[in-house]
Parts: sequence; C-alpha cells; structure tokens
Amino acid sequence: MAKRSSGISAQSMARGFAILSVASIAVKVLSLLFVPILRKLFGGSAGYQVYTSANQIYAFVYVIATAGLPVAISKTVTEFLSLGDRKSAGRSFRLARTFLAVIGVVLTILLIILAKPIAHASGYDNAWLGIAVIAPNILVCALLSAYRGYLQGLKNMTPTAVSQVIEQIVHLFVAIAAVLILRNKGILWAVAGASFGTVAGSVTALAIVIYYYMKVGTPSIPEGTPENDKTYSTKYYLRLIARYSIPITLSAAIQYGGTIIDVFIVKSRLIASGLSENAAASLHGDLSCARQLINVPTALVTALCVSVLPVIAGLHAEGKTDEARKKASESFKLCFIAAVPCSVALMVFADQIYGVLDFDTPLIMTTMAMSVVFMGIVHLQSSIMQSINLLYQSTIFVGIGVVLKAVLNYVLIGIPGLNIYGAVISTYISYIVPMVLNAIVLIRRRSMKIDLFEPLVRPTVASTVMLIPSFPLYFLIRFILKFTGAYVSNLIAFVIAAVVAVAVYYVVMRLSGGLTKEDIESISPKLARKLKL
Repeated sequence: MAKRSSGISAQSMARGFAILSVASIAVKVLSLLFVPILRKLFGGSAGYQVYTSANQIYAFVYVIATAGLPVAISKTVTEFLSLGDRKSAGRSFRLARTFLAVIGVVLTILLIILAKPIAHASGYDNAWLGIAVIAPNILVCALLSAYRGYLQGLKNMTPTAVSQVIEQIVHLFVAIAAVLILRNKGILWAVAGASFGTVAGSVTALAIVIYYYMKVGTPSIPEGTPENDKTYSTKYYLRLIARYSIPITLSAAIQYGGTIIDVFIVKSRLIASGLSENAAASLHGDLSCARQLINVPTALVTALCVSVLPVIAGLHAEGKTDEARKKASESFKLCFIAAVPCSVALMVFADQIYGVLDFDTPLIMTTMAMSVVFMGIVHLQSSIMQSINLLYQSTIFVGIGVVLKAVLNYVLIGIPGLNIYGAVISTYISYIVPMVLNAIVLIRRRSMKIDLFEPLVRPTVASTVMLIPSFPLYFLIRFILKFTGAYVSNLIAFVIAAVVAVAVYYVVMRLSGGLTKEDIESISPKLARKLKL
C-alpha cells in the first residue's frame, strides 16, 4: 500500500530554533505585559504574589504530568523514523497519549481535593480557589503536550509555535476580563478568574495542535532510509517510553520543586530577617516579577532545547557520533548568540525596563541577569544528555543544584543584610554546580568535549560594544523628550536605544565572524536574501 507523505515538513535545527524562538519571545512579551496589569488589578506585589503562588503550585503538578512523556514521545518518534519504522513511531505516540490522559485525570482530581491544604501550607490561603479552577488544565495540557511532542518528533516546530502564541493571547484577554468581573468579590475570586484564563488558552491551543496532527498523515522517514516497519508488543513500547520519560520527569519535577520550595521558604525567611508580613510578601512578589522577566530570554534557550533534542537523538540512534557532537557545539553557539546580549541588556537597562513595566526593586534584576547564561548552559547540557541516553545523570545533577538552592535560600535569605538577595546568590550556585558536573560526564561517558569559551567570546564583545552608543543615546533622548512626562519619555527612549543596540550587535557579530552567512541561511534563506548576504 502506498504511503501518504507527511502534511508538514521537517525543519533544520536552526530553523526550528528560529520559529520556536519568535513564538516563545512573543509569548513571554505578552506574558510580561500581562504582569503590570494584574499587579494593578490585584492591588500591588503582595496581592499579585497570591496569584503567582497558585500558579507555581499548579505548575509543579503540571510538570509532573507533562514534562517527561512529551520529550519521550519526541525522542521515540525521531528514533523510530530514523530507522525507517513509521508504524512504531505512530503506535508509541498513541500509547503515550493514552497514558498522559490517565495521569491528567488523576492529578486534576488530586489537586482539586488538596487545593485548600496546599494553599494554607504555602502561607497564601486566598490562592486555594485559583488552584482548584486551574486544576483541570493539567488534563488539557497533558493531551496538548502529547501532540506537541509528536509533532516536534517530526522535526516541525510550527504547530508548537502557532499554538503557543494563540494560547497566550486567549489566556491574556480571558484572564483580564475574568479578573475585572470578579475582583469586587475579593482576591480569592480575582485569582480564580486569572486561573480560568489559563484554562481557556490551553483548550484553544489543544484544538490547534489536533488540527495540525490531522494534517500530518503518514510521517516521512529520512531520505535514503529503507522502509523498516516492525511489530513490537505493547509492553515493549511502554518500557521504552518509561525508560525515557521517568528520568526526564524527575529532572523537571526537581527543577520546579526548587520553585515550590521558594514558595514555602522565601516569605517566611524574609519575615525571619526582620521584615513585616506585608513587606515580605511584596518583596517575594518583586522576586517573582524579576524571574518572569528573566523567563523572556530563557524562552530562547527552551526553544533551542526543544529543537536540539530530536536532531541529536536521531543522529545518536543512527550511530553518527561525530555529527551529533557537531550539532551539540552548534547549539551552544546559538545559545550564546541569543542569551549573552539579553543578559547584558537586562543587567544594564534594568531601571529602564522596570520603568516601562511598572515593576519595583530593579536591583534584583540587575544582580540576577547573568543567570540567564548559566541557566541556558545547564538546560542545553541536560537536553543533549537526554538525547544521548545520559538521562539519570542529568537528573541527579539538577537535584544536587536544587538541594543547594533550598539550603542556601534558607540560610542566606534569613540574614538581614541580604534578605531577598540571598535568593540571587543561591540561584547562581544552583546552576554553576550542575554545569560543571554535566561537562565532566559528557567528556567521560561520551567523549563529548564542548568548548564553551570560544563561542562565548564574540557575543560578549558584541554585547559590550552595543552599549557604547545605545546607553548614552537613551539618556539623550530622555532629555530631549522630558516634556512628554517620565513614563512616555522613558518608553520612547528605551525602545529607540534597544533598536540601536540590536543593530550594533548584529553588525559587530557579522564583522567578527560570530554570525556567518551560513548561520543565517540555516535559519531562514529568505531572511538571508533580504539582507543581501
């Protein structure tokens, strides 16, 4: 019987990264614009932290349900297709989807039942209804992540990108409308309204990825690979999926577990440092705002990790070790090109960015900004290790980082001279230790020595040079436009300075060889032609 080709085409790692990056940045910017609106609707940082706590507790359960299996789906689909086995690729997905649905139902019910005691234990009792309302989203997102994992396994990131952007737009508008309608009933109902927006966005995204899934037809196998469909038992597929998903789930749960530990530790330790309960909640809210801002550039790294995994997993399955190592090195180059200028901009322009977003305490952002680079390295290392079957090692090292972070947070935040900045110190240490351990294991177990210094130099130099015209230009424009008022002049001056910084960074990277014609063509041949390269 003739095989119907896939309705969506595979993409290169760089192009997949570019598509997901644009979508992820759009999503994070929308999310970021959402924060000051919610903070005002919730009456400031203290009220906003109630919503954030509900969201973080939900996110932890969500990660347990969805972190490992979608990656396992992407990895198994890629590996089976690399070996010419379309039949097994499809069956492994369908079994994993069923398993995800069961997990989603069970965890949804548990979270609804335990909403009140969890909220009480976190110190934010008014978060319980928000937790209960958002709980069904675990089931929705379990199915959503299954479809995304399958489509990513086909090395096509467009469905994920499109669904992410539309999901965030629906989430934003529904949440704001719901909060406006319910806030007169108090913070309890306002948080529930914001949580309902999350569910509405996810349901929309699920409909979109199902549409793309139905367009796929029979997935394509690599050109030149012979058809090799095989029949395996259900037990075989389940064991394979469990082998990949369990360590990845543990790794993600451990990472988010660190965030949950913060929910339970930070406020109480700030009070122990001498702050009042309201001041502690406000400062905790400021820390959450800083982390959401940092999530914007780290979305680029997440997009890169998603793009890298199926590519390197496929090469590893085919025994192409040298090509896998080359792709791993290329991924770090892309990581630094994106992460370094973002870190420098967040550090230097923290006051200006906070002015635009109406956030408080920009010094938190200034001190945390470089964690973007360390976070990027660790997440990318973990994704590469997952691709080449070093799954448990990356999980253990992430766990060590989280334990260090929890202990240091407890000790350092309670010191009056440090308080919230103790969390900043612990954040850096929690990334540096796993980064070193990951590098050692990659060398010893897979002979994969990746030079992190050489690809870091040019982005660092270019990021420094971009500040030379852009930073003074900001103050000049601000002075010229002072008649427009503080907020408007800051906004216009910052946008112009940011555009100049991006342009200078691009020119310096091109002239220094940090961004080649081939790099741009691999991302988008059309863009390369427009730039006349």
